[in-house]
Amino acid sequence: MIGRSQLKCPAVHNYMVSKSAWEDKKKKAEFEPYKPLNFPVHIPLESLASEGKLTLYGSKSRINVGTAACGRAAGALNIYNNLEQRDWNEKAQVFKTGCIGACYAEPLVNIRTADGKHYFYGRVDTNSMWRIIRTAEEGGTVSSPYLWAVARERQPDLLRSFEDLELIKVYNPGFDEFFRPQVRRISGRCGLVDPENIAEYVAMGGYRALQQALFKLSKRQIIDMIGASGLRGRGGAGFPTADKVNMAYESPDPVRYVIANADEGDPGAYMDRALLESDPHSVLEGLIISALVTGASQAYIFVRHEYPLAVQVLNKAINSARKVRLVGDNILGSSFSLNITVVESGGAFVCGEETSMLQVMKGQRGEPQLRPPYPASRGFREHPTVIDNVETLANIPWIILNGADAFRAKGTEKSPGTKIFCLAGDIKRSGFIEVPLGTGTKVLVEGVGGAVKDSVKALHIGGPSGGIVPYRDFPLDYETVASAGAIMGSGGLVPLSKKRCMVDMARHMTNFMASESCGKCNICRGGLLELEARLLALTIGRGYPGILDEIEELSKCIPQISLCGLGKTAANPVTTTLTYFRDEYEAHLKGKCPAVSCKPLIDFEIILPCKECHACYSVCPTGAVKMRAGKTDRLVVDPELCIKCWACYETCPFDSIKICSEEFSCKNW
Repeated sequence: MIGRSQLKCPAVHNYMVSKSAWEDKKKKAEFEPYKPLNFPVHIPLESLASEGKLTLYGSKSRINVGTAACGRAAGALNIYNNLEQRDWNEKAQVFKTGCIGACYAEPLVNIRTADGKHYFYGRVDTNSMWRIIRTAEEGGTVSSPYLWAVARERQPDLLRSFEDLELIKVYNPGFDEFFRPQVRRISGRCGLVDPENIAEYVAMGGYRALQQALFKLSKRQIIDMIGASGLRGRGGAGFPTADKVNMAYESPDPVRYVIANADEGDPGAYMDRALLESDPHSVLEGLIISALVTGASQAYIFVRHEYPLAVQVLNKAINSARKVRLVGDNILGSSFSLNITVVESGGAFVCGEETSMLQVMKGQRGEPQLRPPYPASRGFREHPTVIDNVETLANIPWIILNGADAFRAKGTEKSPGTKIFCLAGDIKRSGFIEVPLGTGTKVLVEGVGGAVKDSVKALHIGGPSGGIVPYRDFPLDYETVASAGAIMGSGGLVPLSKKRCMVDMARHMTNFMASESCGKCNICRGGLLELEARLLALTIGRGYPGILDEIEELSKCIPQISLCGLGKTAANPVTTTLTYFRDEYEAHLKGKCPAVSCKPLIDFEIILPCKECHACYSVCPTGAVKMRAGKTDRLVVDPELCIKCWACYETCPFDSIKICSEEFSCKNW
């Protein structure tokens, strides 16, 4: 791993390639795969697969503890340490795995017994340890509230993906509902494989696509296959992946680069992190194939600075791949060589924009540049550079192994394949999920997420630069989302309940985008601050005539003049909420908050039947709850002293405190 200022240019050709010689070389390579070198080279895939099968399908029980970032936050390392330190007497072995996707269930433990059954224990704590131990040592089902489901391998000792498992017993219906609509193509190994064990990845079919790309397919065939699949960039823009690769491939410049963009900055989106922490070799394999087709000898992985675990796991994966000649010189005994370097970003949201990323990699300030030229024609160090999102790269091996038609079997005509979404917000079950593009929002929000239909007001799609649209059932594909005024983004999907104020949500997102602006464009730097100031004025009851016109004008002006994607999409939350929830803006202009959410616009009222337990009186930090002598309803809230801390409301055991926003009727939340 290297820092921004340590990047060094890799060795390049010390001779100039004439145009005619380049054309002859390109024409020959276009239809020929790589040939193995004449000298004997050990090709490790078969031996690695055999090694991986010993731990995946051995006679011992295998205990997988999910120790990705979500699991660790829930205490998974303590669970792992307790299990790992036990003397299992050769009956079981404990492994660290990534996240299976059901983040809401962490810490999550999966026990695979020798007969090919998988026992899933959710929200594990120390009280469940003896049940896990009994299942691992003796097999069979042990009655427990922590045991959520039992599955078995469809074909014994064959586990390439989560898709190879079938549920045979469900104890927690929500666990089944979470996975039922999913199609786990590229996330299928997550949570089942040790991310630091390359042998297990190979045993589950890993690097077979690379082997096929090297020795059975030509570069042109691979590009055509990716093009026929219709794979589009999963980072947000949805640009056709094959077009980008082909642009660099057609360049006469002999020096090319490939970069994996893992700098996802959308709050609530973590699909890149999940893949890198749970299945890093799938990303590496896609990156190597992309470099092979592009003709690059140097690749970079640009990782968000706030992902230390992903960086750690990724570096270990690269080192282990280098040891078995899957990275470095003469990959798999061919004449193709590739060096891969991990680069940590500076931490700014704008660094995820590809031209800004290239500036950071050159040791400069992360500011976007004008396009064209596009990086695929002139990018890093002025050479053709193919930049793809982590999820996009992970799809490439799947396409090579299964074909373009199989890829198109899921999804829609214009948005084929599957997409990973990060489901969070006002729902019961959060996590990262993989579903076919075009899947309805109702399936995700109510089915997978477990939300009650009438409780959801809106959907926030695509992160802070995405849009906030009314909740209804519509297909999640690039075209439909764009027509609603939002963007797909990295894949963040946040259901918002009726308690959420749309004006305050727009203000919050605008505040984030203003803070993350690089400052290069005056309209972005100053315009977003002015926009946020007006939204703030509405939420604190200081709106004035004409403020809505000013908000609307700014939200239209900023994207028209801004240089990069950040400025062009920064006002999306405002424009969409103005379009779909204008009544809330108009109510705030009158000093009311329909969601009863904005603190300066709400009041607390104590109503009958008040039991006069004085709990609210005791907990109030400012003395706003007062006793009024001689009245039945002796307790009242003084709005002048109330700081809207909600302490009285949360403490009242008798449901006697209501929240109001003046002209709106009191509501019990």
